[in-house]
Amino acid sequence: MAMMRRMSANITSRQLEVLAFLARREHWLVGEIASALGVSSAAATKAIARLERKGLVTRSVDMMDRRCVNVRITRAGSEAVRQIAKPV
Repeated sequence: MAMMRRMSANITSRQLEVLAFLARREHWLVGEIASALGVSSAAATKAIARLERKGLVTRSVDMMDRRCVNVRITRAGSEAVRQIAKPV
């Protein structure tokens, strides 16, 4: 529990917004995330890269179209969203 509190302190509001969005479906394309959040693909990629370094999301190249990158929330990412959204 204390670890989750420390982790939530390291998640920005934009990153939490990305995580909450990702939690709605199994995987998303970076462009879909950018469009839904109203930011550029570059800005979405930057937020996703930071979340990936924290172990909260994973990225993988689409095997059918190597230009596309699929983003998935990890179990730790889902747990972080639940802990942050949980009333105190």
